[in-house]
Amino acid sequence: MLNSLNPPPDTGLETGRLFDAAPEALLVVRADAIVAVNASAGALVGAHLVGTPMADLVLGWSHGMSTAPFSATLELEDGVAVPVEVRVRSLDDDEAVVSLRDARELLAGRDATARLFEAEARYRGLVEQIPAVVYSDAGYAPSYVNPQIEQILGVTPQAYIEDPDMWLNMVHPDDRDWVAQQSDAFLAGEGGDLDDYRMVRPDGRIVWVRDRAFAHRDGTGKVILEQGLLFDVTELKEAEARIAQMAHHDSLTGLANRKLFEESLQLAVERAKRDHTAIAVLYLDLDNFKELNDTLGHHAGDLLLVGLAARLKTCTRDVDLVARHGGDEFLLLLADLEPSGADAIIRLVLGRVSAAMEQPLDLDGAAFRAHGSIGVSRYPADAYDAESLLRNADAAMYHAKRSEPGSHRFFEPGA
Repeated sequence: MLNSLNPPPDTGLETGRLFDAAPEALLVVRADAIVAVNASAGALVGAHLVGTPMADLVLGWSHGMSTAPFSATLELEDGVAVPVEVRVRSLDDDEAVVSLRDARELLAGRDATARLFEAEARYRGLVEQIPAVVYSDAGYAPSYVNPQIEQILGVTPQAYIEDPDMWLNMVHPDDRDWVAQQSDAFLAGEGGDLDDYRMVRPDGRIVWVRDRAFAHRDGTGKVILEQGLLFDVTELKEAEARIAQMAHHDSLTGLANRKLFEESLQLAVERAKRDHTAIAVLYLDLDNFKELNDTLGHHAGDLLLVGLAARLKTCTRDVDLVARHGGDEFLLLLADLEPSGADAIIRLVLGRVSAAMEQPLDLDGAAFRAHGSIGVSRYPADAYDAESLLRNADAAMYHAKRSEPGSHRFFEPGA
């Protein structure tokens, strides 16, 4: 109600009832003293305000204050200071209506907004500095991607967001189909993380990526938001390839080593048993390698091994394997041969190897012609397992070396 014993008739109010019902805290001030308050003001400030100087209630009060809203502090009867937003509307030179709004909720909202903006700024700073592509999308339609995409994949964030097909189009053509299948399965809730795959930058450089995503789904399981990270794992893949190369290849010649040859031979035997095909193992040992090392030195010997390795690879089919067994010994695996034509292919390869060795190799200006003996073992004619095939080829090679160095021999039991 109106907190005045006799509200003056010239307060500028049309009715006391409207004044008292207003949701805002309203005070009528005359000569810088309160002459009337409504119920909302009484609830905010206290019941006995009439006659109280405004300067005692609102710190820094001045009747000539601007009519624009301003912040002030309200001193309550219990000594509590309350932040308020003040609006002043002058009725005449001596009288005004003052509106007070409790600013605690307003300031709390402003603080919350400031904290939200601060948290968002920290999050954005983190996201934009993380060494990975951070993305958000609704399925295949991208909605956000951080600036790192330009460094890693060579495209701008704007171009990526504007083209919903860019991601899949940048996937390497050899990987695209299975990547799309795994992605569809993930979005459908039927698959996990994608396998590492390759992407092709606009400049043609290939980048290996590791894609890790989380899907937010509605009650029906439909994806409403997908968030993820694309890590550039190119260096990791290259390191893995180098390790694999070192583990399965000869460091000098680059050929397969004995371990890889034996693993490949075992698999070839399993295929041959299943598909009823034939296999041949050719075991080559150089006859004059020690002579070369003794006369021209080990460097010349290395040059011979490298040059001969390159020639041997031209003597076989693309599907065959050439390996360095160790020292001056080489192995050739001819697998998946049709039984009816196997011997013809074996003899063709033997002829090519002999022709390759007939041609001298240039060893830093010194021409050298290598001589070697070759032993041949066949599946299923000479053995039924990988170990026996290799052992029999070795025995046939020594038989050739003893009987006629520089020749070849097929395995003969008891020879």
